[in-house]
Amino acid sequence: MKAEASIADKEDLFSTLSQKQYIFGEGELSSAEIKLIKKQSKDLRGAYGFTAPIGTNIFSLISQNEDIVFQLHDFNKSQVDAMIIKYSKNSIRKYIVINSSKPLINQIFAAAHEYYHYQFSFNGTTRNSFVCSFDTNSKEEIKANRFAAEFLLPEEALKSELESYEKFQEKFDDLPLHKQIVFCFKLVVKYALPLKAVLYRLREEHFLTTDFLIYHYNDVKSILSDISKEIPFIAELHSTENKYINEQLYNLVPYLYNKGQLDDTTVDKIITKFNLSESQIKDGLTNL
Repeated sequence: MKAEASIADKEDLFSTLSQKQYIFGEGELSSAEIKLIKKQSKDLRGAYGFTAPIGTNIFSLISQNEDIVFQLHDFNKSQVDAMIIKYSKNSIRKYIVINSSKPLINQIFAAAHEYYHYQFSFNGTTRNSFVCSFDTNSKEEIKANRFAAEFLLPEEALKSELESYEKFQEKFDDLPLHKQIVFCFKLVVKYALPLKAVLYRLREEHFLTTDFLIYHYNDVKSILSDISKEIPFIAELHSTENKYINEQLYNLVPYLYNKGQLDDTTVDKIITKFNLSESQIKDGLTNL
């Protein structure tokens, strides 16, 4: 692709290859594919020493990969949630660009979704592509959705939550509707997982019948939105502010260092304190 591509060309590329709002497929994955995704999510959590809930730690966890860089970008409230791109064909870095106009809880899911693509979707054709993304309705997207949901709320955690809840309640399917909604909201908040993903997790693991709640999703979501106005942490999850991506520091730290306003010791302290990529920071330091 030419560096001087026209605005029209860029918009066409963006609309064709960027990640649109996530969907959840019904029955498109085989039992073997689901089993593999479960193993992939479990193995990666184990490799990082993380157990659920992961929540907002998803950004620092993924950033441990030196060739991944997070960026925030306001896509003008479009349906785009995120994309994974390379700004140069020869670059070793891949940028996960998150839509900053989406609620934080969606940004968390988007990060996990794009992490699946980073780990498992690249092949010989796309490895050196300029924009790395996939059609929303493709099986690869459905796999990425399932991975993100499994990564953030694994089967064993979901089963444990349900068993703990039912110790003091009736069986879930026999509970009044408002108690079912409360349980789902608890999972949304504890695991920082979007409501729709929680409802599908419960159904796809065959733990509960959530068809009624899924059918009335917009009504249930409106109740959660009202609650979020009153409880600070829920309000944070449903705001667009993301204080967990430190992209500004990747520009500011090298600038101050190269101006002689930071020394090596201070730079190392900043990297440690904010869990930044050491190689990405030091690539911009001209006086090393």
